[in-house]
Amino acid sequence: MKVIFLKDVKGQGKKDEVKEVSDGYAKNFLIPKGFVKLATSGNLSSLNLKKQIESEENELAKAETLLMKKKIEETVLQFKLQIKNNKAFGSISNQDITDQLKNKYKIEIDKKKIVNFTNLNKVGMHYLSVKLPYKLEAKLQVEIKEA
Repeated sequence: MKVIFLKDVKGQGKKDEVKEVSDGYAKNFLIPKGFVKLATSGNLSSLNLKKQIESEENELAKAETLLMKKKIEETVLQFKLQIKNNKAFGSISNQDITDQLKNKYKIEIDKKKIVNFTNLNKVGMHYLSVKLPYKLEAKLQVEIKEA
């Protein structure tokens, strides 16, 4: 009997997979438990439509991520630190960076997505890597000036 899996079933099939299983197993276990439904032409066409919609949504999300990457790489964040006798008073944290991105540039990222971050306490230009979905990485520029 040909069925469409609604949930992952260990050793049998994964969600949205179409597979042939024995009639007794399908009628007595899989269908009553709600793990599968029969692979009728209507169910198969709705499954194909669902897969097509998911694919289009995935492409749209990837395009949005690419736009975010471009926007991050064009952005230069600016901070000021109090410096006396070549010693900085205070530092710039990853929370400060994400807050400025969110408030000033309307870019929301999680502070944990900034790779290998240590608080910034030196005047000059700093380049940070930001992990994005779809294995993308953006380079963020942070400029620190003396107050």
